[in-house]
Amino acid sequence: MVELNLFESEASWNDDHRRHYEIISTRLYLLLLTFAVIIVIVYTTASVQNQVIAVESPSQATFERLASNPQYSTTLDCPCENISIPYSSFTSISYSYHPLCTSDFVAENSRWIDLVYHSPSTVTYSFDDYRLFVTSHFRLLAYLCTLTNDTLTDALSIFQSNTLVNKRAQSREAVETQLNATINQFRSSTPQKFVRMLDFIQEMAQGNRLVSSIYSNWHVLPLEFSRTFAFFGPRSYGTNSCSCGTSSTCTSSAAIDRQIVPGFLVGCHPLESLLQSTLECLYNETCINRLINTNKSSNRTIRPLNSKLSSPNVTVQSLVNVLMVAKWKSDITYEPYYSTCAPLSCTYVVNQQTNLIYIITSVIGLYGGLSVVLQLIAPVLVKIARYLIMCRRQRIAPVVIGISDHERINAKNTAEIRDE
Repeated sequence: MVELNLFESEASWNDDHRRHYEIISTRLYLLLLTFAVIIVIVYTTASVQNQVIAVESPSQATFERLASNPQYSTTLDCPCENISIPYSSFTSISYSYHPLCTSDFVAENSRWIDLVYHSPSTVTYSFDDYRLFVTSHFRLLAYLCTLTNDTLTDALSIFQSNTLVNKRAQSREAVETQLNATINQFRSSTPQKFVRMLDFIQEMAQGNRLVSSIYSNWHVLPLEFSRTFAFFGPRSYGTNSCSCGTSSTCTSSAAIDRQIVPGFLVGCHPLESLLQSTLECLYNETCINRLINTNKSSNRTIRPLNSKLSSPNVTVQSLVNVLMVAKWKSDITYEPYYSTCAPLSCTYVVNQQTNLIYIITSVIGLYGGLSVVLQLIAPVLVKIARYLIMCRRQRIAPVVIGISDHERINAKNTAEIRDE
């Protein structure tokens, strides 16, 4: 082994010096090859092997098991056969109205509107007497319930026709999170559109100075010098004499024969005053009876609203802001979503420690390349080292010679001095 020469050539048979460097090259080659193999073994042992596993036509249970496993969920890929899935196939939205919209006060078959006071032609009330406003208020309440219902019906129809687009199957949590965010957006944006439309109507009425049918905002003032012409003057409401000529939001408490009607307000426009009112009176049977015209009789009993189901102190504007909805309910069913998505296959990556067979095959596969490369490198490295050593010796030799001559001259001078 000491005389092993893997780089033996014919030129070195009779040249001991050349043969010596070939043996050194062999030792360097074996040393480098050993280190390289050790490094390959250590690296291969420490490395993790990634294995791609495919599952054909996975069931929902299989997909959910893989999606819930942190080891597989990050690499799980299940392309959908149908990437566009309608909301209507796996979501449903329902709601319950405020009790007012299902009560006798706004029902079409109810005689409530006929029972309340109307503006008579034979009796003159003060402009702010609630008997002038009561019919308009309850008709507006019925219209608001109808309009909000139509708005919600149309909006839900459009919402259900929308589709969820996903290239890959999503987990139950991801689908529910995305759909809940979409539903919350729908529940907030739909009332906002309705309120903006209602605000536009009010601003148009105020901006064009339209006269209310009950002259609650403007009244006719005759001219003293003319029986033919007259002009309209603004009404004023409240203790601060708020003028309808400058603001449409002027209101004062509703009253009948100077007795306050709880909750209701009167003002420039019946709609504006209604929106600022509460329905407190409709929760009290005594207050309801005060709104009924004493000249009319009916065997029908008007049921008051139940304070356990809704709050009597909420303004009508607050109810309109949520489209008269008391409660929302949404259901997201994951099973129809997955069956419509219908992934044909799923793939995921499994990280495994390398086994002995993989290590052996890796070393064998790299050995040939390493051997060839090192056989080329080892002699070159020896030649470089030989060249550097020779250069160093050439630099040191003159210095050594110079030192010897100097010592010889000093010795000669010392001898001459002694002879003298």
